[in-house]
Amino acid sequence: MAEHYATLAVDELIESVLAHYERLWPRIEELVRTHATGPGLVLEGSALRPERVATLDVPHTAAVWLTADEDVVRARIRAAGRFDAATREERFLMDKFLARNVRYQSLMVEAVDLPGPARVDVGKDRPVSEIADAVLAQAS
Repeated sequence: MAEHYATLAVDELIESVLAHYERLWPRIEELVRTHATGPGLVLEGSALRPERVATLDVPHTAAVWLTADEDVVRARIRAAGRFDAATREERFLMDKFLARNVRYQSLMVEAVDLPGPARVDVGKDRPVSEIADAVLAQAS
């Protein structure tokens, strides 16, 4: 994985992850359809591409995307990776991962902001209960 991030440019990383998510889509669609009439299912993950989810015509389903601005994403990735204690090489890899995530999120936000799925910005210090309420309001 380190070699993948170290050697590919951000656009190549985006192409790679989008191709991976495309391969995952049939299983995701199957999960959604299987659980649409059951007790329920919450799926999360960046592989849930807005333009793909928008094509689903499944009763009893809703889609809401959680987003955060670049500063929040950067702070979370660096905190999780212990950026301050990382080596120069580890910081380089984290920054490449961050660049890919920022670019990916901008593509996702563009897709979500077209007519279709709802979006909730999680903000920097927004309480989880408030985010949950916003998601439920958007999903209903």
